[in-house]
Amino acid sequence: MDAVRPEEVDLPFDPLDVVEHVLTAENLPFDRTDEGDLAFALAGDWKDYELWFAWRPEGDCLQLCLALDLRVVKTRRAAAYELVSMINQRTWLGHFEIWPDEGEIVFRHALALPHSERPTLAQAASMIDAAVEAADRYYPAFDFMVRGSKKPKEAIDACLFETVGNA
Repeated sequence: MDAVRPEEVDLPFDPLDVVEHVLTAENLPFDRTDEGDLAFALAGDWKDYELWFAWRPEGDCLQLCLALDLRVVKTRRAAAYELVSMINQRTWLGHFEIWPDEGEIVFRHALALPHSERPTLAQAASMIDAAVEAADRYYPAFDFMVRGSKKPKEAIDACLFETVGNA
């Protein structure tokens, strides 16, 4: 995302208002939920992703979640947890998890903001970039496992190959 430079905008204190500035600069529509979260959608390489930011004052952190819109049935949860573990070892920022009640696969990333600090526009944009990049990179592995009934190792191997040469 190409965020406006911080010195160009007078930022409010609410961390979610800072995220609103980033989304507005990118002409992305968003909504505030009843819980106060900020929800929006972004087109990825494989699908449109639903994302939401939440301010967690109890932990002094800004949290971003991205839903892959893939649900793991209970009989496949052990394999899904194994795949999540393999993927999280390769993910530098944020992590994937499976929500136990619904079996939904989500990516989560958080930014600690101690002492009432607020995020910069660049930090908010970087969180979004990290989430979409991780989702685009690993969506095929989750899809192969959930819909294609592949084993975790097969699923990750199928999406982590490097091409050589020119087309």
